[in-house]
Amino acid sequence: MNNLEIFTPEEREENEKRKRELIELVASRESVLIVGAGSSVRVGYVDWSRLLKELEDLAIKWGEDFAKNDIKRENDPLEYAEDIKSHIDKTGNLDKYHALLYDLFKPKTPSFDDLHKTLVALPFRGILTTNYDTVLEAALGKKEPPTAIDNSLVIDSRSSARVDEFFRAMIDSNLTRRIAHLHGKFDPPDSIILSIKDYEKAYGLKLPINQEQRDRDFEWTLRRKFLWAIFATRRVIFIGFSLRDPYLNKMLETVSTDLWKWGQSTHFAIMSISPQNADTDKQEAELLKNKYGVDTVFYEDLNGSHLRLEHLVSEISKVCESEGQSTIAPAINQPSAIDPSEDEKPKPNENESQDVLDWIERVNERMERGINDDEN
Repeated sequence: MNNLEIFTPEEREENEKRKRELIELVASRESVLIVGAGSSVRVGYVDWSRLLKELEDLAIKWGEDFAKNDIKRENDPLEYAEDIKSHIDKTGNLDKYHALLYDLFKPKTPSFDDLHKTLVALPFRGILTTNYDTVLEAALGKKEPPTAIDNSLVIDSRSSARVDEFFRAMIDSNLTRRIAHLHGKFDPPDSIILSIKDYEKAYGLKLPINQEQRDRDFEWTLRRKFLWAIFATRRVIFIGFSLRDPYLNKMLETVSTDLWKWGQSTHFAIMSISPQNADTDKQEAELLKNKYGVDTVFYEDLNGSHLRLEHLVSEISKVCESEGQSTIAPAINQPSAIDPSEDEKPKPNENESQDVLDWIERVNERMERGINDDEN
């Protein structure tokens, strides 16, 4: 099959249209980037499948009674991760579990590549990742001036004070941008969210969600509040994800439960499409749009090299540079994914510091309205 058979002429034009809309969004300086594991595999980190196999080997090493389950590993990876972690814990070797995660995701050489460097140079308001490594921090450090400030932030119960720093840096161009790790980081390895129970604790709910569970098991953890604020006030671009990636699935399931009511295509996902999986990829993209309000921009991957992803990111960068938007710049009175009413908008003469405070207050108000709507 040649690459022309991936799309019909109409589908190709629609994809090009979505690509133009995505580029315009990035150039507007109003979007947030969320990066998945696919970007880190490029510099030698394990993907989800390899991670489970590494943990599986560890479970067998420290307990001969652990039985491999290939079907569960493929079809229910988070449950399988829970089985592995629980088994290792019962043998009294949870420290070895954490040590393995540390070794797998600690900094490598090279620590990033040109794609990462180009990504963090784009004028995103904020950068989030589900990855455990610090590839983006390394790339960001090469882009922005050296600073004594730690630009890496793990979103958990220990980071409430630093979440404010992240939101302020989204607006104030004089502040160093932070990389927010949604699911933990290799250091400390006990911050890593990997198994079902990890997710339940992190998000304050059990999945899949039904109405009975929603009434009974509903807790607004810091991570849920953080994501709610991001999704409610900014348009998001996903890169390095797959609809078969359990991280993306679980994150969208938890957040979309609170935001499904907006019922509109607001965000974008950049994803590969190949001749072998074209029909499946298109179907999953349609599901992503209808269920989560995320439009997909495909890049064609004919040989597994993902070279056209680099071309796409480079194209976005060139447009931003041509419009003078290659770096983060101050944005007073910026629009959000949900436009504020006239009386919520900052006054034209307010200084930037007050704009930051007003914006954070609007985030809180929107979140409170969302919570109240759910409780009614």
